[in-house]
Amino acid sequence: MVRSGTTVAVGWLGDRLAAALADAFADRAEPNGLTIVYAATQGEGRTHGLNLLAHEGLVRRVVGGQWHPVPRLQALAAANRIEAYSLPAGVIRRLFRDIAEGLPGHLSRSGLGTSADPRQGGGRLNRRTQEQLVRLVYPAGDEALLFRGFAIDAALIGVAFMEGTAAIAMTRESMTIARAARKSGGIVIAQMDRVGTLDKLPPGQVVVPDTLVDVLIEGDPRDRRPETFSPTTVPPVAGQQPPAH
Repeated sequence: MVRSGTTVAVGWLGDRLAAALADAFADRAEPNGLTIVYAATQGEGRTHGLNLLAHEGLVRRVVGGQWHPVPRLQALAAANRIEAYSLPAGVIRRLFRDIAEGLPGHLSRSGLGTSADPRQGGGRLNRRTQEQLVRLVYPAGDEALLFRGFAIDAALIGVAFMEGTAAIAMTRESMTIARAARKSGGIVIAQMDRVGTLDKLPPGQVVVPDTLVDVLIEGDPRDRRPETFSPTTVPPVAGQQPPAH
């Protein structure tokens, strides 16, 4: 379902799905040439999540908000083996929103004078990275940056279920990523990132229609983590029930 040469937006990636993608590439060289886009997260699971996708050929380009939690991808970028961009995490989040709204990009003053400014490299991290994703523009005569939009072919997000119902809950950011994939004609792959069900909706999460999700993957309890890069041991979530045996 994740095809070669496509753009994959990641809100949450459990080890089981990450390993399956890496194993498929090792076995039959597909998928390959992926563009991975993500914003930022807390926690540093330095051998988990996106780090498992750090194989030359599997990944062609990475557009990331934070690079320190992904040292394996960082090593590929430093060795000039993948295209690599570092853009403000907040800008990437808003870019997802604007893609979901069908806009051609995100206009912002955030990033002016920083490494994201095209006069300072436009977020490009190595020699291999040539394409410019950021333009300097002058709306109403003032300097601003236009961060170019793109189609999202696959969204990888985490979901939970409300106790006693079939209602799907996810973070607002995951909902935006899913909507952006929908607007692009892409697929939404949701992974169960919570053990058990939720008896109340945690802050920052929303209930969404099940029509927003194309594929639901049940993760292994050992690799369910609430964040893309979080460590193996995670404190329990308020309102979360233990897994059924």
